[in-house]
Amino acid sequence: MSISLVLRAVRYISVLMVTVFIWLLLGMVYTDRFVRPFDRFEPWLMPWKAPVSVPSDAGVEWRLTIMQDQLDASNRVSRYAFLVMTSSLAILCIYLTLVYQQKQRRARENRLLLIRNQEIVRRNEFIRYISATIGHEFKNNLGRIKRRLDLLPDLPSESRLRIDDNLNKLFADIDIFKKISDERESALIDFSRVDLRAMLESLVAQYSDLADFSFQDKVSMPAITASPTLLKTVFENLIDNSIKYKKPEQARARIFLSCLLDTDARRQYLSLSFRDEGVGMDEHEADLCFYKGKGTQGGWGRGLYYVKYVVGLHAGKIRVGKEYTAPGTGTEIIIKLPFIEEALNV
Repeated sequence: MSISLVLRAVRYISVLMVTVFIWLLLGMVYTDRFVRPFDRFEPWLMPWKAPVSVPSDAGVEWRLTIMQDQLDASNRVSRYAFLVMTSSLAILCIYLTLVYQQKQRRARENRLLLIRNQEIVRRNEFIRYISATIGHEFKNNLGRIKRRLDLLPDLPSESRLRIDDNLNKLFADIDIFKKISDERESALIDFSRVDLRAMLESLVAQYSDLADFSFQDKVSMPAITASPTLLKTVFENLIDNSIKYKKPEQARARIFLSCLLDTDARRQYLSLSFRDEGVGMDEHEADLCFYKGKGTQGGWGRGLYYVKYVVGLHAGKIRVGKEYTAPGTGTEIIIKLPFIEEALNV
């Protein structure tokens, strides 16, 4: 039971007890019946029963004066009692009216919220329908482009392989987009045993024409439990950022990859570092780069927002390495992923 419900119940009970007490007291006044411990109120509420000492030699005029005083006091008490009764009845009616109006207002607000929720559901259905349609059309058009490229006889084999890799990447991204639009995100998180070394080596080969890689293996890289599709997308985003934000005088981006063991809060993580020598970012940009739409340089804040989301799905952590991140120096992104033994308990 919530605190608001408890306070509301206490308020209702208090009002009810006060009302019952007032009406009981007034009822005893009008029925001329007092019970202990209320008999102490008798001189004030029942002046006609108040003891009066009358001398034996008192005349009729004195006795009439005493009786008139008791009658005036009784009339005064009756007027006060009637005023209190009408006031309490009016307060009770006002209170019940306010409660009823509050309930009616809440009912109207609930109806409005229900209508808005229904409208949001309809809009989401429309957005999912449009998203699925766009994904389908993109995939069809990319398929036509791929078939037309296959008809070109003079295309070099190396260029053909790279174009095929890029198209396959687009096909995979469109499949992810369609699954999200169909609210089947669980199908994306298909965890399995992942060989990180093999995955990183394939990415190094894929981007070998755009960047120079240096890999520092400080520890034997173990296998982890992860979603291969999503994890590869994370690494591709980080490598794409390093290539996109290289210095203008650099012909190729320089990317340094490293791996080491880390213990955080009595759990062991595999820490992966992606460091480049590009334009870098200042401390303010580093604090905002993982927030959607908060980045600068025309791109920070979207890809890294997605990267942080995916790392969170893997019970991991991500941060900016402040030691190697500075304007004109480069950027370092550090990802911590749990071991396979730890991930099974997440």
